Amino acid sequence: MLSFTRVLGSLLVVGTLAAGAAPTARAADEPTIFVVRFFPAEGREDEAQTRLAKLVKFVPANNPGVTFRLHRSTKKPVVFLLYETFPSQAAMDTQQKTVLPAFLKEFGASPEGLWAKPNEVETYRMTGD
Repeated sequence: MLSFTRVLGSLLVVGTLAAGAAPTARAADEPTIFVVRFFPAEGREDEAQTRLAKLVKFVPANNPGVTFRLHRSTKKPVVFLLYETFPSQAAMDTQQKTVLPAFLKEFGASPEGLWAKPNEVETYRMTGD
């Protein structure tokens, strides 16, 4: 299955690609929102929640201004939703280059089979309205 390294890496890779592919110019200090859905393997929901909770504490402590909020669905199969706010491109760059590697060094990769399928990432930006 997927390693936690690949799951976390995809968060910022997708976000960074999306940020670079925007059809209109945007300010470097414009916030970007990511909504990520994680799909834990059946029976491993609590283990997945524990790992994601560590990430939610680690990221804002190591990347000031970034907000991570973790939510758990109330139905089966369980889905976790991670709501991330990056205040600027610089915060997104710091996340990819420094914070995620530091998290993986401290907590290691996910155990094999923790995730049932790849996560889904959506990127949002302010509309200007």
